[in-house]
Amino acid sequence: VRVGLALRARLSPPEAAEAAPRRVEVIRLAPRSFELVVPVAGTLEPVHSVDVFPKVPGKVVAMRVGLGDPVKAGQPLATVESTEYRLMADKAARGAAAAEEAAEVARRELQRLRQVREKLGDKGVSDSDWDQARARVEGAVAQARLARLDEDLARQMIRNATMTAPVDGVVSAVNARLGGMVGKEYPAFHVVDASSLVLRCEVGAADLPRVAPGQAVRLRADTLPGRELAGEVRAVSPALDAWTRRAPVEIAVPNPDGAIPGNLFVRGGIRVATFEDALVLPVEALRRQGDRATVQVVRDGRVAEATVTERGRRGAEVAVAGLSPGDLVVLPGPAHLAEGEVVEPVVREGD
Repeated sequence: VRVGLALRARLSPPEAAEAAPRRVEVIRLAPRSFELVVPVAGTLEPVHSVDVFPKVPGKVVAMRVGLGDPVKAGQPLATVESTEYRLMADKAARGAAAAEEAAEVARRELQRLRQVREKLGDKGVSDSDWDQARARVEGAVAQARLARLDEDLARQMIRNATMTAPVDGVVSAVNARLGGMVGKEYPAFHVVDASSLVLRCEVGAADLPRVAPGQAVRLRADTLPGRELAGEVRAVSPALDAWTRRAPVEIAVPNPDGAIPGNLFVRGGIRVATFEDALVLPVEALRRQGDRATVQVVRDGRVAEATVTERGRRGAEVAVAGLSPGDLVVLPGPAHLAEGEVVEPVVREGD
């Protein structure tokens, strides 16, 4: 009997050792504040950026400002030679004076005829002579008005010979040179008003219903490390572009001290909602099956599937509903986990 039992023990296969539970990385959910933002990016432009062209082409005879000078709307920038226009104005003024004198002579003649007609009636002045006198007065008055218009036009051309600032701001480019020629093909100056900046960007169809004027915006520029720029949504288009399916949005950024340079490239987000007690997951933890979103959780040492609803995304994070504080959410790993599988959860550091 002893020999038989020993032989059976020797020939029998060894009992299988129980496999150790698989270790999986998880995060432990805890409520925290979560801001839902719509990402934006673009060029932060001055609220006014205007090219100044000369209304009268010609040679620059006076330079009033230089690069970087602050200017007020209407302030002279440079003057173009206007000798011909001054001569035209003087000629038009003399012609206007002569036309007005002729009109006055015609009026006096008409007045004389009126007095004669009042005394003698139609016998003193015929209807034909009366009508001709009236026509001469009207023609002379019209000629005087035209002459004055010619004078006004010439004097306006003289005024146009001086280029002025269209807005309050700073001269950011000077292409005019004293003694050089300027024309309508190329701007002589460029004036910017950087007291307020505007970001003109676009948002997608999914984000458009969430964006509204007055929402706060936070922006950052690579050239201004460590500095956050505060802005506000100023305007939102009510419709999407037919080709891109995106809608224009304008964001205003105050810049009263001018410390932020114009035409700076920035990135940031529009704050469209804030959740005070949100349960936040990495986006990679979500699993999508059509319109249904699920995550894997560890409950009582086993893998289970839980359906969740997205409340909003921000970068690589997503706030969800359908879970509870303290739940252990499985992070994606190289191995497939089956529902009901026994696992050993390892909480990621910092969660």
